Amino acid sequence: MNIEVTRRNGLRQVACDVRLRPAPFLLFTAYKVFAVLLFLQGFFFGGTFEAAGLTFPLLAVFLLACAGVFLFFAVCFKRITVVSKDGYLWFLAASMTLGVFFLFMEAHGGMVDGYARGATLVLGMALLAVGTVGIHVELGRLFGMLGMMPTMTYGISSALATGVLSLGVALAGTTARWALAFVMPALIVLLFCRARRSAFPDRKELYRESTIELLIPYRFMATSVTQGLALGVPLGFASLTGLMPQEMDSAGYVLGALLALVTVIVFQMDFNRSIYQIGFPVAGAGLLLAGVLGPASPLAGLLQVTGFLYLDLVLWGLGSYLIKNCDQPATWLSACPSAALMTGRALGMVAGCVAMQMLAGADEVMAFFCALAFVVLMAALLLTNGANLRTGWGFVRPGGPDEVTDSLRTCEVIAQEFGLTRREQEIMYSIIRGKSRKEIAEDLFITPNTIKTHLHNLYGKLDIHSEVALKAFVAKRERMFSTDEDASPLASG
Repeated sequence: MNIEVTRRNGLRQVACDVRLRPAPFLLFTAYKVFAVLLFLQGFFFGGTFEAAGLTFPLLAVFLLACAGVFLFFAVCFKRITVVSKDGYLWFLAASMTLGVFFLFMEAHGGMVDGYARGATLVLGMALLAVGTVGIHVELGRLFGMLGMMPTMTYGISSALATGVLSLGVALAGTTARWALAFVMPALIVLLFCRARRSAFPDRKELYRESTIELLIPYRFMATSVTQGLALGVPLGFASLTGLMPQEMDSAGYVLGALLALVTVIVFQMDFNRSIYQIGFPVAGAGLLLAGVLGPASPLAGLLQVTGFLYLDLVLWGLGSYLIKNCDQPATWLSACPSAALMTGRALGMVAGCVAMQMLAGADEVMAFFCALAFVVLMAALLLTNGANLRTGWGFVRPGGPDEVTDSLRTCEVIAQEFGLTRREQEIMYSIIRGKSRKEIAEDLFITPNTIKTHLHNLYGKLDIHSEVALKAFVAKRERMFSTDEDASPLASG
């Protein structure tokens, strides 16, 4: 019965968050649709270039440019909060729009001079990378301060919407796509301002400064590099052969969102298992099938895209936890793993292109993809560690955020996420520890009737109806923050 309550609450939470506060959903969806335009095969960066006698896609260069801008943000703007100014957001929108303009001129301006076309292309890439990276960091800040579960619910709902809308983008004509590309940056900023006003009327809460020591998040970055490589290699094949149609991406968005809904929202699976026992194996299975069935296999491509997009959603949720509950600076946290992701994706594309042009026969292609699948699965085994959450995947020193017990830490996270009062949090933790209402009343110097009132408010906020349901709710959530190396699997009943 407790699992049924959790399932019902989890499924309802996605629709409830979107209905009560639609602006973050619309914002996330608009950003994802623009990302579809960015990486739509043959649209912005459909060209290729030659180096060392081999052909490579221009998209790999753009990915490396984005990685460089992310690193610049991480190094130069770790704690700076000038982003609280609206003018900064409109600067990012202008940079994106100008980037789109220069790319349009390079593609349709009728330029004859090769140097002029090259300069226009480079300028367009640079401006688009600066604007897109800046918006990505600000989205990380906004959703990070909303909290982990709201980020997951908005991410899942927007991924489902993007899966449908991306089909429309794929079917739209070239003129409609360019029109959409010009309009989207301003729309994203308008939606960002609306979402910020609705969620954080006091900007100081959103743009608070962190004073903790900053560390290199080596585990998070290794995870992101592997995630990028898992999709980058098949994208390298696709860039030269067109084997991965847009319909595959659309289906991947939907399947990735549904998988995240089941694992993270319904069963509240911990991040270690969500990432390394679900996401990585799905991506690895896609690579394995690409070797067995061939790179043109629709099932292989679907698994690769689904695994990548599922990991993207889960890592957004993990990032939000680290920002809000571990006091990590949003710029630092958003920029470091994203730089690794973009680098991994670009290197994967390059490796895929090299393999496509160098491998002579089907047996070699099979061996190549099977070896990649083995690398992804080995990475999952090496990166899985019960201490990951305690160390924030390298962002936090061991013992930093979790010096208190897991149960207390979980109650603190739930209190932040659902807006519980301090007294409600104290009563919740006391109940989790097994204390009776009489003992709680004596500890807190309040009457049993007052406890009853606080519990009524607490149950309403968590959408539960009894102490048994409260204990089940906290126990499931605690699984996501457990630091126990030998934690047992979720109970089945």
